[in-house]
Amino acid sequence: MSLSMTNPLFDIEGLINELEAHTQILVPNRRLARQITSAWGQHCYQQGLQAWRQAPVQTLDTWLLECWQELQDRAYPDCFTHSIINPHAERLIWEQVIDNDSDKPIGIEGSVFSRLAQSALQNLERWQVPLAEVTQSAHEASQHLLRWYREFSTLLANKQLLTPAQAQSFVWQAFQQAFLSKGGRVVLVGFNTEPAPLFQNIIEAAFSESIYWREAEKTIAKHICIAANDSDEISQAAQWAKSTIDTQPDQRVGIVFPNLANQRHRIDRIFREVFTPEYCLPGAPHGLPPVNISAGIALSDTALISSALHLLQLHRSPQPLEFYYALLNDPFWGDAANEQIARAQCQLLLRKGYKLQPGSADLRFCMKRAEDRASISSGTNDDKNGDKNVRVSLPQSTFKSLSQVLQQFEDRCRRQGKHASAETRSTQKSFSFWAEEFSSRLKILGWPGTRTLDSIEYQQQQLWLDVLEEFAGLDSAIDPVDNLTALTQLTRICRGRIFQAEGSDSPVQVLGLLEAAGLHFDSLWLAEMHDGQWPQSPDYNPLLPVSLQRLQKMPRSSAETELSIARQLLKDFENHCQKIVFSYGLRDGDSERQISRLLVGDFASLDTHPPTGHPLLKELDKPALQQISIDQAPPLILEKLPIRGGSAILRDQARCPFNAFAIWRLGAEALPEPAFGFTAMERGNLVHHTMELFWADCQDSTTLHKMDSAARDALLAQSINTAMSQAKTDRPDLFGPRFFAIESQRLHKLLSSWLDIEQSRSTFSVAGREEKITFQLGELNLSLRIDRIDKLKDGSIMLIDYKTGSASIKGFADERPEEPQLLLYALATDQTLTSLCFAQVSASKGVGLKGLTSQADLAPGLSDLEAAGLENNWPDTLALWRQRLEGLAAEFCQGDADMVFYSSTAATYQSHLLPLNRWLEIAAGNDAETSLETSLETGSAND
Repeated sequence: MSLSMTNPLFDIEGLINELEAHTQILVPNRRLARQITSAWGQHCYQQGLQAWRQAPVQTLDTWLLECWQELQDRAYPDCFTHSIINPHAERLIWEQVIDNDSDKPIGIEGSVFSRLAQSALQNLERWQVPLAEVTQSAHEASQHLLRWYREFSTLLANKQLLTPAQAQSFVWQAFQQAFLSKGGRVVLVGFNTEPAPLFQNIIEAAFSESIYWREAEKTIAKHICIAANDSDEISQAAQWAKSTIDTQPDQRVGIVFPNLANQRHRIDRIFREVFTPEYCLPGAPHGLPPVNISAGIALSDTALISSALHLLQLHRSPQPLEFYYALLNDPFWGDAANEQIARAQCQLLLRKGYKLQPGSADLRFCMKRAEDRASISSGTNDDKNGDKNVRVSLPQSTFKSLSQVLQQFEDRCRRQGKHASAETRSTQKSFSFWAEEFSSRLKILGWPGTRTLDSIEYQQQQLWLDVLEEFAGLDSAIDPVDNLTALTQLTRICRGRIFQAEGSDSPVQVLGLLEAAGLHFDSLWLAEMHDGQWPQSPDYNPLLPVSLQRLQKMPRSSAETELSIARQLLKDFENHCQKIVFSYGLRDGDSERQISRLLVGDFASLDTHPPTGHPLLKELDKPALQQISIDQAPPLILEKLPIRGGSAILRDQARCPFNAFAIWRLGAEALPEPAFGFTAMERGNLVHHTMELFWADCQDSTTLHKMDSAARDALLAQSINTAMSQAKTDRPDLFGPRFFAIESQRLHKLLSSWLDIEQSRSTFSVAGREEKITFQLGELNLSLRIDRIDKLKDGSIMLIDYKTGSASIKGFADERPEEPQLLLYALATDQTLTSLCFAQVSASKGVGLKGLTSQADLAPGLSDLEAAGLENNWPDTLALWRQRLEGLAAEFCQGDADMVFYSSTAATYQSHLLPLNRWLEIAAGNDAETSLETSLETGSAND
């Protein structure tokens, strides 16, 4: 026998005579049963015994189940042919009954009310309330319950199933008939309240004498700790427990949190930080917390099982983008160690699809593209958008690619659906079928991965196998179901199954109220002792009359009962320890709490010192930071092909040289942000394409002026329809008939306003649309695309760039032009230039021309060169622009990378680079009081 603790969590002295007489002992939970058994074993060992009889200690539920099994073994009437229904199956039957009830009130759903109905029937059966009392009540909800119950009981009878309380009634009947032998004496330990009447009747029939055993009252040391809030309360409890164990290692320390299940993750984290602060370091192994926390976590919340449930939802499409992110970052499927680059690329491609809810086909498409990009061979590859993407060398893997795995998974799901449709005309299958099918699907996806599972993960996998067995066992109670219902039930079972990793015992026990009942400690901390928790408020079942619940003293049915239970719990806790600390958090958000009125008398204040930061911070030496100059990067190795980036390179170099280096040479870019509907970029592309199509037919101002309004509207509508149809092929998820109509109407109204301005211009013809050119600026070979080139009456040209956002020419005269796009267009053309302008086509910013011209009255909204701060003629202006832009190009090619913003708006759209350029730290180092905005305005800080 393993004796893991010097002092068991139970003082067995008062029960020794009962145990030696082999008196049956019943307890409310398995933890108390284990501790009494352990204490009995240690007692016998200390008496010098080599062997001893097992202590007759059982939970009440275990004892009742053994009695039922004996009735079945002995073929007791009606027991041999019936089975006890699984709790999950019972809830599902309630759910189906409620959903199929045509007379239920609007808004009542089986998924919500099934648990309430299950609890209501359990209380009626255990408290042995005749249904006539419910029938006679005027409680409307009870009438719904009775109607549901009639259908529920019929379904159970047809399947020869019993509720647990019905099975226990057979046990009571068997003892009354002496079919089961009556025992002598039973001792009930750890019950703060008397069991339900049904249990009391069974105990009375099964034993000649029953005793409720309690500790004698005693005087102990009491302390009070008032924390600032819940987190501070947990932290102080953890510090107290560690200090107690450090000074007295043989102490039995208990910490009771009434809401342990709800705070489990926070309690786990804080206790780890206090006892083993190094657990958060990258190299720390995955292990158990340093204290025993009685509240486990739902199996569905464990990483391994959550992964399985997540993967099984892949057939449901579409899914939120976050679903696929979690999937691609999940290490428990595929060959994750060798797929990191492809998975990361797939996430990026999904984001670039701009869909908030992609489908499974989008995932497979993006994964295939990601795998093609991250190919085995090195080199470069131009994608369909013209971008150069460096192929990354990947390690060889013996497993199928993820795109193949996903396609195989999809094919299996489709085949299963087609097979069902062809043979049974239904997708309804048994739970045992779905158990095998889900296992096969997970196998296809490579779950649980190629990495060797650690001890905790292995335990989770074994519990998963038990869950699948229980899941398959639902066939005895539930008719065949479809895939969605089956997966929902599997998830519910996992959510209801609590996982607690097996590990060595600890002198520090963190417990909930029920788990702590009956246990003994040297020192005990009782948390959450505020008036909102002690005593608890009543919590009535809405399907039963409140008066009936109070009369029968059902659980949580009256304030008087809750007060009595709270007083008894406090008395028991005080009698089961030598020293007790009461604590509560003073504030819960904006509200202030008061200490529970159950705590009366004077208490000594506990002297605690809550931590001011993570414990590791005190032990770490302040690192000596290495200063690295970032103002000069290696010169650019130029190629003959145009460099990626075009005019944006000079724009970013003008704003901030380091950011230009980071974006166009290091490849740092912001992640795309998917959004509902069209993105601003997609709307801009649609305007460009529509105008390209319109002027392909219209061609010149003469044709435009000859059109009446109807003809112009017809041509514009045709152009919009063609552009929208092409956009629909890229975004089929978005372009339904209604969206197509609304967007067409919006675009028609916007572009009609723009064509009104076009008609007010003097004679012109459209000589170029979306004209692609290359231009050598200094050492840079740039690829440009001019939206539109208009030839005027005198043979000169007007260059136009469409803008669906704001447009301005204010920076054209700056030393470092931050919008060099139009300037480059002007330098790249070899024709006589008359005008250079933006065509602002925006519903929010307005519609109009903004630009420069050397010819007065050419078009509304244009300024002359001199008024814009430039030379008064185009040759000198172009020479000035060439000099300034060649200077920016030379800076970029030479690797100039000063960390400096040259204007107050330079960083407006580059906040994603702050972790890389460390501008906030640089600004703070120059002047701790200087805000980012002030620093940007001065533009004087550099490294």
